[in-house]
Amino acid sequence: MKFKDMPYTRPDMEKVKKIFKETKEKIENANSALEQIKIIEEFANFKKDLYTTIEIANIRLSIDTTDEFYENENNFFNENKPIIETLNTEVSRAIYNSKFRDELENKFGKHYFKLLECKLVLNEKAIPFMQKENALSTKYDKIIANSKIIFRGKEYTVSQMPPLLQNSDREFRKEAYQAKAKFFEEHQEEFDNIYDEMVKVRTEMAHALGYENYVDLQYKLLNRTDYNHEDVAKYREKVLKTLTPLAIKIREKQAERLGIKDFKYFDEACDFKDGNSNPNGDVDFIVKNAQKMYNELSPETGKFFDFMVENELMDLVAKPKKRVGGYCTSLDKYKSPFIFSNFNGTKGDIDVITHEAGHAFQCYMSQYQLLPEYVWPTYDAAEIHSMSMEFLTWPWMELFFGKNTNKFKYSALKGALTFIPYGVTIDHFQHYVYENPNATPAERRKKYHELELMYKPDLDYDNAFYDSGAFWFAQGHVFWAPFYYIDYTLAQVCAFQYLLKYLDNKEKTLKEYTTLCKAGGSKSFFDLIEIGKLKNPMNTDILEEIVPKLEELLKNMINKSQNDEWLYSELGYCLAEQGRQEEALESYFKAIELNRNDAWIFTRIGMCYKNMDK
Repeated sequence: MKFKDMPYTRPDMEKVKKIFKETKEKIENANSALEQIKIIEEFANFKKDLYTTIEIANIRLSIDTTDEFYENENNFFNENKPIIETLNTEVSRAIYNSKFRDELENKFGKHYFKLLECKLVLNEKAIPFMQKENALSTKYDKIIANSKIIFRGKEYTVSQMPPLLQNSDREFRKEAYQAKAKFFEEHQEEFDNIYDEMVKVRTEMAHALGYENYVDLQYKLLNRTDYNHEDVAKYREKVLKTLTPLAIKIREKQAERLGIKDFKYFDEACDFKDGNSNPNGDVDFIVKNAQKMYNELSPETGKFFDFMVENELMDLVAKPKKRVGGYCTSLDKYKSPFIFSNFNGTKGDIDVITHEAGHAFQCYMSQYQLLPEYVWPTYDAAEIHSMSMEFLTWPWMELFFGKNTNKFKYSALKGALTFIPYGVTIDHFQHYVYENPNATPAERRKKYHELELMYKPDLDYDNAFYDSGAFWFAQGHVFWAPFYYIDYTLAQVCAFQYLLKYLDNKEKTLKEYTTLCKAGGSKSFFDLIEIGKLKNPMNTDILEEIVPKLEELLKNMINKSQNDEWLYSELGYCLAEQGRQEEALESYFKAIELNRNDAWIFTRIGMCYKNMDK
């Protein structure tokens, strides 16, 4: 079914409450394991229907945040989702305490009971806090979605700014960067107040549920069963020792390449003096070539992407009133993933059609899972599928970038490597915030700037507002998904492993990746890593092992990007000296295609034509 044709009816909460209550009673009164299994299976289908309804409303509001009907529906779910979650907790408790536990574990797996245990932290005391939290998240999203940034006489939203921020003209991108910063500065008080309220609400909820602070509670709510905040802190130290120094070296080389001695933050997004690699077409061009790419990658990926296109399960282009960012969600009733994004004409569009499609492919491959808890893995594992797909599709990047393919690959790998120190900065900041809930907004901003300078000591904003520690205002995860950011960095380390394996053996690596996708959320993060034939970023020396290899790969890419055009120009010179003018011209024109557009080469072309009496 096409997304536009999927019907939506607001759930009758009285009926919903009745089903949850009756399911709990049936579980408790069941006389056999088989009876309980049947009840759990029926309950799973009910939840898939219910959560599909919620997601339809969420997607349609994301597409137009001013839609009054779906805004009302969103407000309805902000009030009622906490009630649904606490009702679900009561059913989870009944299943968890089943007298037929062994039989249920044999049927559904031990991981199911670990997930149920995480759900038991909630009860009805949490409802008012969760309702307030949802309302504050919506308030933040609406400010961002309806942003108006005036730049050189035109109006843009936050989502439409990235192409301007990576312009090859330094003064242009500096102005664009300042225009974006000005928007956040003008709304500083609003963002500070929203976040301050969020921190207080979440802390009060943790206390009401018997936790010292929000950290341990949220780790449970994120279903983290393999590790705790102390393990994460040790992992951040690994990043500081291995990737922070590499990221500094990468930016030093970038400054040399751009010919900049006073490298600033607004220079980071521009990788090449003649501009970054951007896709050679619009959304239709990208989708058409993505369809070709996925059909050639494997039969499974081809079938998946055809399904997405045929059923119009993607809303891709940035436009006013649309929610910022991108995500993939699922409509389990229809066994359908859905991709939401904001295409803006940059290489980020291809990141979306690979990253979010990686999520969607995993979801598509896991739709056979009976339990909704097993369709998606926990966030840390889920990001492996998306970030790995970005690399597994590299052999097809010429479809999108043509002669600039190697520049794209360089930017992609460079961006992934330099992202991780930023990712752990966000995580470290959030731990500080919730371990110190009484800190003032000013104290939070000061701490953030201290932490970003720890993980990125060469940072130079050249902007007083961001120097005050306010850059995180633009990072939505900090507001609506606490502690869901370290997951990206952990998954990126796993994706790097797939990249290195893929360069060595494509067929074997793709098989391992597909096996991981099929496993869905049936195992914990650490167990899924093993299923995917990967090494654990937390308890092995994999970072120390792969960082030198990735650094070498990056060097080879930039050398190839810079040298191909030089080689063609030198070859042309040699051929011209031998009197082979037509062959020389062919080499010179190849150099031009590869962006060698300097005065010397045009002079040599002129000499060739002169020697040919043309």
